[in-house]
Amino acid sequence: MNDTDETTESVDSPDSNGGLPHENPNRPREYHGARTVIAGAGVVIAVAAALWLTLLQPSNGGDGGVVDLPPWLPAEGREVGSQIGDLAPDFDLETIDSGRFRLSDWRGQPVLINFWASWCGPCRREVPALIRALDAHGSRGLTIVGVNIEESTSVALNFVGEFGIEYEVPMDFDGAVFRAYGGGGPSGPPRSFFIDPDGVIVRIWAGQAPDEIVEEHTREFAETYATNRVGQLPGLKSPPPVEGEQDLLIGTEIGAIAPDMLLSLRLSDGTWLLSAQRGKTITIAIVPPGCMRCGRAVGAEDDPTEGAIILLGGTGDDQETERLELEWSPEVGRLFAPAGDLQLIQIDPRGVIVSVSGMLE
Repeated sequence: MNDTDETTESVDSPDSNGGLPHENPNRPREYHGARTVIAGAGVVIAVAAALWLTLLQPSNGGDGGVVDLPPWLPAEGREVGSQIGDLAPDFDLETIDSGRFRLSDWRGQPVLINFWASWCGPCRREVPALIRALDAHGSRGLTIVGVNIEESTSVALNFVGEFGIEYEVPMDFDGAVFRAYGGGGPSGPPRSFFIDPDGVIVRIWAGQAPDEIVEEHTREFAETYATNRVGQLPGLKSPPPVEGEQDLLIGTEIGAIAPDMLLSLRLSDGTWLLSAQRGKTITIAIVPPGCMRCGRAVGAEDDPTEGAIILLGGTGDDQETERLELEWSPEVGRLFAPAGDLQLIQIDPRGVIVSVSGMLE
């Protein structure tokens, strides 16, 4: 399958109303005098209240939105856009459980983004099929993300609880992310985007996808880009901000916030996340593949040539040093050791780089 050659698919809602109220627009209306006026006023008040709760209620202090792609991610000459073949716009949003979701942190995994709102009937009919798709293909690496559009967290939580949604639900409080993906105006929800492991849009659903299409397309997507790993893959990630230091940039130079990195442990199962070490002073030794003296230079018993990254550090000079050996990451190597030499990067408790050294005796 070559999804990048496909066009946007408009998928109309099926004739079945899926148990939701259905009204024939050609049915004659009857007027019942004052009762109708009073009932109509009640409907207007109820609709106004619902709109206030949904759109005007404070958004729990959420922030974020569309962001630039991190500089360490390869673009391969592609432009960011909302069409098939474009790099998907990156975004960083608060999630329904007060966490964060940044799309670029999931590079390497196939991601299906579904934009929805609780008032949208087709969205309600589509969600059960998406849940079944994740149950069927999540173990292959398929990630589904349900981005809520311009609603309050309380409204979205009710929807999530009603359907038993377990995938990530970022909150697009002002609709900016939806607009970056071509939504808004006549292009309302649901809209879904298939993002391949390189961050490229390979398929779009405009409107509700029938159940059989959801099953077929998600199966093809999962099979084509299967990683057989659940969750974020090892590599570079976007770090959380440093509290009280909004002016600090992310980079590899002294004084910058170090890019976050998720790495696998070499000698046991599990992963290690740089940002989880906030509060410690650490030194990361980047040991490129084939470096014959790098291991001994950082005190390893053997001279590893398979590209281990060795972590040194502790909570202070008087603390015992912790040592971990982490799997080599080409992304980290390209960023911190592009010449293939040993690099020592010292990071302070805030996550800021304080020294970089390539000395090798």
